[in-house]
Amino acid sequence: MAHPDDSTSSAPASATHEVVVRRSPRFVRFIAVGIALAILVTLILTFVFPEQPNYSRAQVFGFVGIILVTVFIGLSAAVAIGVDRASSRRARTVVMTTSERVEGDAEISADVKPGDGSAN
Repeated sequence: MAHPDDSTSSAPASATHEVVVRRSPRFVRFIAVGIALAILVTLILTFVFPEQPNYSRAQVFGFVGIILVTVFIGLSAAVAIGVDRASSRRARTVVMTTSERVEGDAEISADVKPGDGSAN
C-alpha cells in the first residue's frame, strides 16, 4: 500500500539554545553544617567554664546556643553565597541542540492474536 509523501508530518524539528552551565552549592547543607558547628562550640563553651550559681548548665547551653546558632547560620549562608558567586565566574555557555520527531497522523495498532509468538 502506498502512502503519500508527507514530509512535514515526520520531519525532525530541531532548535538551538544557549545554556549557561555552572556548579552551585547546596545552601541547606552549608546551613546544616553551620548549625552542627554552632551546637558543638556551644557544648564546648558550656562545659569549659565553671558553673555559675545563678544559672544551670542547661540554661547556659540554651542561651549561648541560641546566639551561636544564629551567628553560625549567618556565617554559613555568607560562605555559601561566596561559593555561589565564585562558581558563577567559572560558568560557561554551551550551545545545546534539541531535536524531536514530530509525528503527523500516526496511529499505533496493538493487535495481538493468540499464537503470534508473544510472551504470555
